[in-house]
Amino acid sequence: MASTMPSSRSKRPVPQPVVASLEHLNGALVPDTLRLTLFPEPVGASPDGLGTLWHRVHRAEGFKLSVTSDDTRHRIVEIRVKGGDARWRDRWVRWSFPVRRVRELMGGDAVEARDMLLEDDTVLNLLVMPGETREATLEILPILDGETDSGTYIFEVLIDDITDSNESSGRQVLDAMVRFEHPTSQFLQQLPSLYKEAMDDLRQSQEDPDDPPFFERFLIGFEDGYAPIQQTLNSLESLFGPFSTPPDFLLWMGAWVCMPLNENWPEMRRRRLIREAVELFRWRGTKRGLSRYLQIYTGVVPQIDDQPVEGMRLGPDTKLGMTKLGDIPPHTFVVNLAVPDLESINEEIVHDIITFEKPAHTAYALRIVRQMPT
Repeated sequence: MASTMPSSRSKRPVPQPVVASLEHLNGALVPDTLRLTLFPEPVGASPDGLGTLWHRVHRAEGFKLSVTSDDTRHRIVEIRVKGGDARWRDRWVRWSFPVRRVRELMGGDAVEARDMLLEDDTVLNLLVMPGETREATLEILPILDGETDSGTYIFEVLIDDITDSNESSGRQVLDAMVRFEHPTSQFLQQLPSLYKEAMDDLRQSQEDPDDPPFFERFLIGFEDGYAPIQQTLNSLESLFGPFSTPPDFLLWMGAWVCMPLNENWPEMRRRRLIREAVELFRWRGTKRGLSRYLQIYTGVVPQIDDQPVEGMRLGPDTKLGMTKLGDIPPHTFVVNLAVPDLESINEEIVHDIITFEKPAHTAYALRIVRQMPT
């Protein structure tokens, strides 16, 4: 007769640790559902490189998380995301939050505690002061990489109280959902209506009507190849701006305005020179034009003496060979440059600038000295 007693070798369920609810802290996540479009990850040079002189401000779009404290002491919470199934990837998660200034911490233990991003920005630690509400943005960044499928993904946002230790002493779980969708093809709108009608019929016949049929996704590959050209055309005016054109276009712009550029010049000085090229040509061959050109390169205003005094003579007929002692040749001007750092100035470039700007019949003398501190 078979025994009904359980075998000693049978597996027993492993008890899971019980985590208390989060006291004196309340988290909220809005919205609870988000729709995102899958886009390929850019490789190599991006058309967004046009106008890279200026910083692009990225306004984070995603779930907005807030944590409010009604406690009488400072609290530290750890916030992380847990996927609902095996398809979830932690690399999709990015946290961002407003940085707190030190003087807002009001001393005490709060000065030693600080907000931190951990594990490639996927885990966030926040300091919450009594009666305060802290906010953060949860970005989900899926990439069309051949491994990420479209569809609905359920996940949880875990808020753990780690004020007294690295282990959770209380937890709140917020449920959320995100849907990944393939991008729609813009080329489909430019094809005969027969193709669009066929795609609409296919959408209705497939299991997920929101997922584009294969032909529409196939067209997106051609759109990706055309996108850099289109974005360049959309920002074509930036190529002709001295402060918006890419650095590689500066030599071309210099040739366009007949202004030779030296590649050894710092980038900002070359941009200023192109910007003022028309004005410099208007004053070319004059003291004003040469002074401004040298100021753009050196950063200091030069002293240009276009009427130097004659030197002292030892006598009316005193000569050394055929040279009169102390005389300045006619049509000669003197350029004096007092710069803070002599090593930052290339004397050969200064000579090239003067030669390019001076009248053809004139000669000059150049003197570069270190500027004395005031």
